Amino acid sequence: MTSTAANAFSIPQPKTAVAASKVAHIQLKANQGKQEAQFLLGLMYLSGRFVTQDQQQGIKWISAAAEQGHAKAQQTLADLSFEGNIIDRDLLTAERWYLSLSEQGNKWAQFRLGFIYAAGGEGVERNCGKAVDRFNSVGDEVSLGNVAWILATCPEAEYRNGDKALELARSLVASDHQDPTNLDNLAAAYAETGDYNSAVETQQKAIDALKSSKMVNRSDEFEQRLQSYQQNKPFREIVPLMD
Repeated sequence: MTSTAANAFSIPQPKTAVAASKVAHIQLKANQGKQEAQFLLGLMYLSGRFVTQDQQQGIKWISAAAEQGHAKAQQTLADLSFEGNIIDRDLLTAERWYLSLSEQGNKWAQFRLGFIYAAGGEGVERNCGKAVDRFNSVGDEVSLGNVAWILATCPEAEYRNGDKALELARSLVASDHQDPTNLDNLAAAYAETGDYNSAVETQQKAIDALKSSKMVNRSDEFEQRLQSYQQNKPFREIVPLMD
């Protein structure tokens, strides 16, 4: 009688052979339209892990997965398009996928949309009202601080509301009165309402708080705003895209 024990023993494959086999399996599934495989294959091409790095192929496969509703692929494509580091910045593509994600309740997508609409550009119209709506929908302190800032500094008068900015900024300072950004927002709100004495006093507090924070590299911005308030001028800004 022939023993089957030897037949049950598996000869270990070299790691490179195992990796090649797994890559081939993922490629097969991706070509069959499996969205998870498409996403994984796209990441592999972008990173150069297990395959020769190829950004064009990476975006192709991640886009294919995104079109099928793969949420991680949609966020990856949106983030890459927004940040413009690995691929060229493309705000229209970023907006498209962040909108899709926001409909799924993704707060990060809402946050990024807030910056897209506050800054505008590259085919996306700047709209402070839309930006405020998106940041409000996130609702955390950072986002609400952005709301206060936009209500106080938006270049378009129709979207500014000094009283609302002041109310919101005060509530944020009450929760953390040493945060330089909170104080900066409050000073801008005071200036928008015409209370320049309070704006100057608060901006000086913001500058003092800045000196002991990790944001000390922004001191020139804060000083510029202080000078504006000392001249009885409100501050106006098109919000820059976050990095």
